[in-house]
Amino acid sequence: MTDRELKVVPPFGTYQNEIYAASLRGVLPDYPMTFDELAEHARHAMTPSVWSYVAGGAGDEFTQRANVTAFQKWGLYSRTFVGASERDMSVSLFGVRWPSPVFLAPVGLIGLCAQDGHGDLAVARAAARVRTPMMGSTLMADPLEQVAAELGPTPGFFQLYAPADRELA
Repeated sequence: MTDRELKVVPPFGTYQNEIYAASLRGVLPDYPMTFDELAEHARHAMTPSVWSYVAGGAGDEFTQRANVTAFQKWGLYSRTFVGASERDMSVSLFGVRWPSPVFLAPVGLIGLCAQDGHGDLAVARAAARVRTPMMGSTLMADPLEQVAAELGPTPGFFQLYAPADRELA
């Protein structure tokens, strides 16, 4: 099977370079740049019940702490001036050549997190803007057809949790 090619996306470093160049002119980013800043921003933007759901993780937050600890062992290093005139981050998966190994993972009930209650549509629009494949959650707040329409030609996947009731499944 040959790979289908997806349209080329702007280099991901373009966004980082824009932020960096603006900071040299004294312009701070519009959005929080650290997890703690992002969490604090979200806490103020969400209702207390939604924030409790998001911040609670999986009950006692054990998994969240374990993930943070695991990722603290890794780092990203800029490789400026290494002589690469063209960068290719593409990967082949499912018979498709993807522009990068990055996909948006499913987040259940993300619709609750958007102030208008349509977080799934917002994520689909963002995915389409940067042509990053999105996986919709079984627990989407918006109809799958509307989410797919927002993705346009950007590939989308759907995470299906089959119900335990065999007749319903």
